[in-house]
Amino acid sequence: MAVASLSNIEKDFGERILFDKVNLTVYEQERIGLIGANGSGKTTLFKILTGEVTPDSGDVGIARNIRVGYLTQDPVFDASNTVIDEAELAFAALHDLSHRLRELEHDMAGLEGDALQKVLNQYQTTQHEFDLAGGYAWQHRLEATLLGVGLEREAWEQNIQTLSGGQRSRLALAKLLISEPDLLLLDEPTNHLDLVAIEWLEHYLMDFKGATVLISHDRFLLDRLATRILWLRNAKLDSFKGNYSAFVQQRELIELSQQRAYELQQEDIAKQQEFIRRFQAGQRSKEARGRNSRLQRLLKSDEMIQAVSTQRQIRVSINSDQRAGDQVLTVRNLSKAFGDKKLWQDISFLVRRGERIGVIGPNGSGKTTLLKVLLGQMDADDGNIKWGANLNIGYYDQRLDEFDPENSVMEEVAEGRSIKDKELRDILALMLFRNDDVHKQMSMLSGGERARVRLAQLLVDHPNVLLMDEPTNHLDIASREAVEAALKQYDGTVFCVSHDRFFLDQVVNRLFILKPPGIVDFDGNYSSWQAKTEAQQSRPQRTPEPPKPKPAAAPSRSAPRKDKKNNPYMRPFGRLTAVELEKTISETESALAACQTSFANPDVFKNPAGAQKLQKELDALQKKLKELEQEYFNRQ
Repeated sequence: MAVASLSNIEKDFGERILFDKVNLTVYEQERIGLIGANGSGKTTLFKILTGEVTPDSGDVGIARNIRVGYLTQDPVFDASNTVIDEAELAFAALHDLSHRLRELEHDMAGLEGDALQKVLNQYQTTQHEFDLAGGYAWQHRLEATLLGVGLEREAWEQNIQTLSGGQRSRLALAKLLISEPDLLLLDEPTNHLDLVAIEWLEHYLMDFKGATVLISHDRFLLDRLATRILWLRNAKLDSFKGNYSAFVQQRELIELSQQRAYELQQEDIAKQQEFIRRFQAGQRSKEARGRNSRLQRLLKSDEMIQAVSTQRQIRVSINSDQRAGDQVLTVRNLSKAFGDKKLWQDISFLVRRGERIGVIGPNGSGKTTLLKVLLGQMDADDGNIKWGANLNIGYYDQRLDEFDPENSVMEEVAEGRSIKDKELRDILALMLFRNDDVHKQMSMLSGGERARVRLAQLLVDHPNVLLMDEPTNHLDIASREAVEAALKQYDGTVFCVSHDRFFLDQVVNRLFILKPPGIVDFDGNYSSWQAKTEAQQSRPQRTPEPPKPKPAAAPSRSAPRKDKKNNPYMRPFGRLTAVELEKTISETESALAACQTSFANPDVFKNPAGAQKLQKELDALQKKLKELEQEYFNRQ
């Protein structure tokens, strides 16, 4: 059943067309990912669904009795409330029902006969509504949700005005989830959440019975959750079945087909134009005029194929200007505490040239503090830090507040650096600052623009060691992919704090997991760490038993291996994470489709050896897909 719909929505802002006949239908229990470049209109689309913005034309439909919940990026609260008081407002309707039950109980005390039965019926109806709304379990639900989004008990009695921006965002998310609407509209819900809270939110949304539409640049989240991807670009909304990885594959195939068709049509147009030019005055002039008429009709018709339009994206290539020593950083017995809270105690590690290290951990575990201590911006309580030789260290600060607000973009990047005007403009163009954009004042820039200014500075500085604190914050998906590609090609050393799991999978080859007061040093990326953690959690804890005498006869070979289903390492694809499994299934299905398409080519059977090889490939892919699907269903 459809819970919400948009029909032929149009919206202009000045001369800019934001939506051109946009259509959308959201069905029950769908989980839709809405993606698009920053500024493409994603948030405005949400506001049209909620009625905050009125379209210039078109129809908005919300099904009867459907409650819509909207998570904004700038939540508003009652400034006089504490965290727990504000969160309890989500149960206002439940409290009203509870109060109504008390009133009915009071009324029944002095009644009898039909009058009593009438009030008793009302009581039963109200009690049923109360139970459906969560009943007396509301307190547990409230506490579990606050803890789930990362608001610890010590923050519950804080006044709203004392909360940080991140805490306010988490409170807004908690209130929305507690209210359990039928349709969830989430605008960047993972902003300000640490990995633990993001994973909690994933599990919550997987179990959520309503429909969800989320705007997110978190590709890992979109891979785990989305059943459909909506891509907003060029004022149009395109729909793709499946998760983000499936969308990427479909988009590439569609764009490849569209570009090829465009090129063929352009070739044909060029031929027609050349024929018309050559024969317009000769014996074949009549034919030339006929062709010209048909060509003009084509050029004005809907049959014209457009070239694939590519989103403007940054181009990053970070190069170091000198080779660092083999040992970049040595840390011994490092300790840091704030009051009674110990962040790390006696931690030691060695970083070698070319390593790409990701740092993860819950909020408050000291990730940013670790970077600042390593850089000397903050003192450690104890321990030794030794940097290697020939180092040029670049630091990306997630706050992006070290800029002079009075400087222009060009002045900010050039300040303290020896660079020619032409080279500076070329680098700024790579960061999408062109023409008058280079003269924009820093105080007027968005978070994404400030991030691009800092990246431009790193391009000029040529560091051979990069310390980065949440480098993908404020960047859209295309920009994140550009940064990932640059770091994968980068020949220097990377030490990076991030909660972007897709980024961690693409870039890092070693993880530091902060678990105060210690640190886990893991060789691998995020998905490898997650797979190891899940395997440890699923491993049954058995009480040691005394040894038993060996049986006289060996068990039959046909006896089932009872632990194979429960032990992922004994299954063909058991080691894959859920994301890797879904991606592999999608890739195998694409390969199988391509293989089956090849059989439709009659030339294949002219070469018996080639046909036999293709058949073996088909059989192998079918077997692989069957095993992958079995693994998928084992986990459901």
